[in-house]
Amino acid sequence: MQRFRHLRIIDMNTPQMEDFEKKMENLSTPEIRSESRKNQLKLTLLNAKKSAYVGFVLIILPFLFAFANIFKYQLGIDLGFLSAFVTWIGSFDDTPVINWVLRILLLGGPIVAVLVNLLAITHFQIDKHSNEFIITFKLKWLNITIILFCCFVLLIFILYLVAENLM
Repeated sequence: MQRFRHLRIIDMNTPQMEDFEKKMENLSTPEIRSESRKNQLKLTLLNAKKSAYVGFVLIILPFLFAFANIFKYQLGIDLGFLSAFVTWIGSFDDTPVINWVLRILLLGGPIVAVLVNLLAITHFQIDKHSNEFIITFKLKWLNITIILFCCFVLLIFILYLVAENLM
């Protein structure tokens, strides 16, 4: 019984409580006064689905070339179609124009695919009131997967170039 000795019971019908209730009812609610947050429209530079399709098309040739080279020369496995594909691309080494176009597609394709997909999921905004430059990313998993896959293919090419030039 010692614990309840200091317990004060508040009667809700007292004039003090009525004054408190009136004060609470008359309080104004806080508001956000940033007009730039209310009138905000985020536009993407590219459509996410179309950029994923473009990225997929741009990565097919470099992926097949890297995959075929790894199997044919590194693992010593002849996969028929892929080996013929590598031989076909190698046959254009004597033709300068086609050789340059193929090299641009092999190295430039994944780079362009990464840029196109990054532009599709990235939003840029300048808030003049708070003097901020805001970058946001949408979680479009197809675009993110293509970006990571393109980076993987580019990493394979870079590692190949480094290993070939060091040895």
